Amino acid sequence: MASSRQMPAAGEVVRLSARVRRITQDNPSIFTGVGTNTHLVGEREIFILDPGPDGDDHFDNLVDAVGAAKVLAIIPTHHHQDHWPLAPRLAAHYGAPTLGFADCGDYRPQKKVRDAELLHADGVTLEAIHTPGHAEDHISYLLREESTLLSGDHVMGWSTSVIAPPGGSLNDYLASLDKLRSFSFARMYPAHGLPIDNPLERIDELYNHRVERTRQAIEALETGLDRIPEMVSHIYADVDKKLHTAAGWSLLAHLQALVEDGRVRVGEESEAPLDVRYELVRHGGR
Repeated sequence: MASSRQMPAAGEVVRLSARVRRITQDNPSIFTGVGTNTHLVGEREIFILDPGPDGDDHFDNLVDAVGAAKVLAIIPTHHHQDHWPLAPRLAAHYGAPTLGFADCGDYRPQKKVRDAELLHADGVTLEAIHTPGHAEDHISYLLREESTLLSGDHVMGWSTSVIAPPGGSLNDYLASLDKLRSFSFARMYPAHGLPIDNPLERIDELYNHRVERTRQAIEALETGLDRIPEMVSHIYADVDKKLHTAAGWSLLAHLQALVEDGRVRVGEESEAPLDVRYELVRHGGR
């Protein structure tokens, strides 16, 4: 097996701990990094987290890794297309249910999981933690026996999470980061990239990054930049232009949060969300 500290490679079975193995799917992109990490949690009884897109190679790799163990459930952390489409096929193969927080997008879990619900397997207890923000149905899972959080896309080490409305919400995302601070865990296994050995430090980094982006959005409005495309060109000037569309949707989340907080208002509506014009709410209100 490959080392857990090497960048994930497609198809490799990586032993992360006594109870967790990782197999990365071959679906690299600017949003997925080297690919989606599928985590097998448990040994004799197994939960499969984030099975990823439907593909024969990944299906075969997972079946080989599971071997004679009993699969109890297939668990995408959320409904985005790089996380769930293989789930129904695996569920049919193993006679195990698909789980999720809610019907969302095209994903329809066979069984709903509640916030704080405990999932039990032989030697494994997973605590569901609803962490909306990146997606409204996003759930992270705390592996209690190892004080480890399977963080999906909510917290990653290689990149910040895209927060794209309408499903993404900055205020929800920040509240979910705050929520995670109340739990005790020493490590994170994200759905993309390497394990995170300094989870609370990483949470603080992501929180502060979002606060800084909000400050930059307000500063841009103060200088007269009032539409997202021109704000992106200014704020993300040092970022690859291939990412500017995603940055625009993320900035939209920041502006919507500022509108919710009463610090910014819509100056001119548009059918295209990224073409809306915004303005600061000055002291004294409207």
